[in-house]
Amino acid sequence: MALLVITLLHVTQLFMPVSLELLTFFTALLFGVGLFIQKSGFRTITLFFFTLGTLILIYYKLPFSIGMQSLTSMTNIIAIIVVMQLFSIPIEVGHYSDTVEYWLKRLFKKESSLYLFAMLVTNLFASFLLFGTVPVMVSLFNKALKNSVSQYQRFFATAIMRGYTLALFWAPGAIIILLVMQVTHVSWSQLFLPGLLLSLIGMLTSYALEHFTRLNKPIISLSETLPTSSSIAQNAPKQTVHIILVIISLIVGIGFLERFSIATGTGRILLAGLIVSTIWIMYYRKSTEFKTVLKNYGESGIMQATDFSVFFIAVGLFAAAVDHSGILSYIQPLLQESVNHLGILSILVIPLLFILIALCGIHPLVLAVMFGKILLSVSLPLSSVSIALILLLSAAISFIISPFAGMSLMTAKFLHVTPLEVSLKWNVLFCTLFLVEGLVFAYVWHG
Repeated sequence: MALLVITLLHVTQLFMPVSLELLTFFTALLFGVGLFIQKSGFRTITLFFFTLGTLILIYYKLPFSIGMQSLTSMTNIIAIIVVMQLFSIPIEVGHYSDTVEYWLKRLFKKESSLYLFAMLVTNLFASFLLFGTVPVMVSLFNKALKNSVSQYQRFFATAIMRGYTLALFWAPGAIIILLVMQVTHVSWSQLFLPGLLLSLIGMLTSYALEHFTRLNKPIISLSETLPTSSSIAQNAPKQTVHIILVIISLIVGIGFLERFSIATGTGRILLAGLIVSTIWIMYYRKSTEFKTVLKNYGESGIMQATDFSVFFIAVGLFAAAVDHSGILSYIQPLLQESVNHLGILSILVIPLLFILIALCGIHPLVLAVMFGKILLSVSLPLSSVSIALILLLSAAISFIISPFAGMSLMTAKFLHVTPLEVSLKWNVLFCTLFLVEGLVFAYVWHG
């Protein structure tokens, strides 16, 4: 109920003022209740940042109103997570997995082309499914890939990890892009084109790397492993158009709202996501499975947002407390001196430091907030868009190669391999190449 009320309050806030006290009450309720059902790994880091943020507020004797603003500072992101999860309803009711299986059977003869397709589909689905992408991709591809390609687990793990992470550069509902927008004050429309280009560069790099090193073999005929009925064949083109229309509608909708200055940056994403997901859900309202899937979402699906929601309340409290306390002003001269000394090399040092800290277990979402605050407090030879791109690049690579990241753990669990294989062993060469490409791109885009 707290998740739903917070979402409703943020939707209402797009059209009329909402009481800060009311939002604070439900945020505190969500934090208090959600903390008890949060997974232990998330709970530890959540309590750490919540305690740190609270101590900063107390030490600097900041007013209670600032405390309320700090506690609720990232609840807009929670609302977007809840709305974006709505897209899982039509995906399940419409059996879109059948469409993917149909194209698998019809189109591919070589491992490398199948790899590119798996990565592209993951990228597209990740743009609105977010955290639900891994289980959906496993259900879509598992049967087809297991008996059709060599090194099945490596093939599947790298396709999922890279396809998902590369969507974080442009997907309007991706949490990392929302955080970067909030920290750097860059709009989504400013990030969309360079983010999409970076995503395409990453996918082409991944495809070329795999094609020339190990995936240049013919695949076993998929027609033997994937029986396809005539009804699926008829529906496949239509459902493919649906997915493309959904993504285009999200992009156009956000652009339209921004063009007419309707709502804030994250508010536009929330409103566009709510409208598009509602239309797609209503398209299947007469399906026999509709009520069952809707009931399952109401009972358990929405709860998938709990871990991250409680986490964002704590990180938001910490980040806002740091903002209002003026702590950064004490370390700004030292940082500025370091940046001046390094010059253009600071562009390389920043992401490397970011990634190394992430490998030690600190979550990339936390690092994006911390590094963003620090970078904006000093004068870098870069525009705010380039800084945002470097933060996204650093976070994306950290998500791939950190064995502690949620994507690594989830992918390893579904494929029955170790997180170290999924992250470092199979992805370090790709990440090295992509880091160099991304840094050059961010600098050139600035220029």
